[in-house]
Amino acid sequence: MGKVIFHVDVNSAFLSWTSVKMLREGSKVDLRKIPAAVGGDESKRHGVVLAKSEEAKKYGIHTGESLFSARKKCPFLEVVPPDFEWYVRNSKAMMEILSTYTPDVYQYSIDEAFLDMTGMELLMGSPLESANRLQNTIRDELGFTVNIGISSNFLLAKMASDFEKPDKIHTLFLEEIQEKMWPLPVSNLFSVGRSARRELAKMGAHTIGDLANLNREMLLRHLGIMGGTIWDYANGIESTPIAIREAKDKSYGSSMTTSENLVRLQDANQLLLSLVETVAARIRLDKKKVSVVSVNLVDSDFKKWSRQRSLGHNTDTTDEIYTAAKTLLAEAWNDNPIRLLGVSAGKAIDESEDFEQMSLFQDEHSEKMKKLDKAVDSLRGKFGDQAVMRASLLGERKGGLNTARMKKKREEQKGNL
Repeated sequence: MGKVIFHVDVNSAFLSWTSVKMLREGSKVDLRKIPAAVGGDESKRHGVVLAKSEEAKKYGIHTGESLFSARKKCPFLEVVPPDFEWYVRNSKAMMEILSTYTPDVYQYSIDEAFLDMTGMELLMGSPLESANRLQNTIRDELGFTVNIGISSNFLLAKMASDFEKPDKIHTLFLEEIQEKMWPLPVSNLFSVGRSARRELAKMGAHTIGDLANLNREMLLRHLGIMGGTIWDYANGIESTPIAIREAKDKSYGSSMTTSENLVRLQDANQLLLSLVETVAARIRLDKKKVSVVSVNLVDSDFKKWSRQRSLGHNTDTTDEIYTAAKTLLAEAWNDNPIRLLGVSAGKAIDESEDFEQMSLFQDEHSEKMKKLDKAVDSLRGKFGDQAVMRASLLGERKGGLNTARMKKKREEQKGNL
């Protein structure tokens, strides 16, 4: 058998992980089975939907749209705040399971990973057998479901995992493209957004098959390099790699492709903060510090923008990373709607390697932020990730500390001593 690639994607990750936690804490409601979303502060009307349930999707609610807009579509939408450290822990737990299936795991985002399963048949069985076993292990041990796409390259594996959801396994090999992929709307093709879709419609390409059968040179003339890339993708050719394995522990990143374009810097900053929360939590859990921050975005015309800044010192604080990222985003912002937003922090070192003189690089504010992050991490670790939330990321729940819940936790801990 030739190359075998799995793409593992958590179904509605943030919402699913939050639901698992709430169910373990005694909730009778599974957010995955009702119209629900994970999002920010509705009272300020600029919180964004970070994840939504399949039921919410039926009301036309999209990842990346404002909660104010989502409420108009579904007034009884259940909105819960994000728990970033809990998400990181679930992501790490899943990656540990994936690494027992193959040493070649390419983490694509906090809730997605590619597995190179080539040559693993003797140990793991056929691709479908091992995918079924992997899917069941994640569901049974961690409590959430994943979709798995199987193919001979990264592109088609990712396309396959996006077929019918949730908790499904799909194959998409080259010989299956015409039957399974070509009939789909052209917007379903990886990297094709609203702007490209409009241009392709003018050329008579409404399905992926239509695109695959256009003249490649004509697409290059009309859409530039992107035209050639999407023609290749439509024909199952991964001419531009979509997954690159980064050096372990050298950088931490998180990104999100929004279902609807972000048109306001205010909304983009809200999403950026949620991404930084995830990145910073991972850094601290690994006892690392970073000195470089990067922001990447793709606009509605598929133009890629990237900005990077050296901090001049090492840090693990959310505040410092977000401040740098926010400045970089403002520099890159050109009023074009954003389709993808990502942030990464690099040049990671172990905490023990950080010998910089505090008097040169640390002011009183940064020291306070360090202590704040440590206090928050400690409280979340003892009393749950919703014990303390940033005000701008709170949903309908008000206040920072859930004192009744903390008291109950303390009583439970005393009873276990």
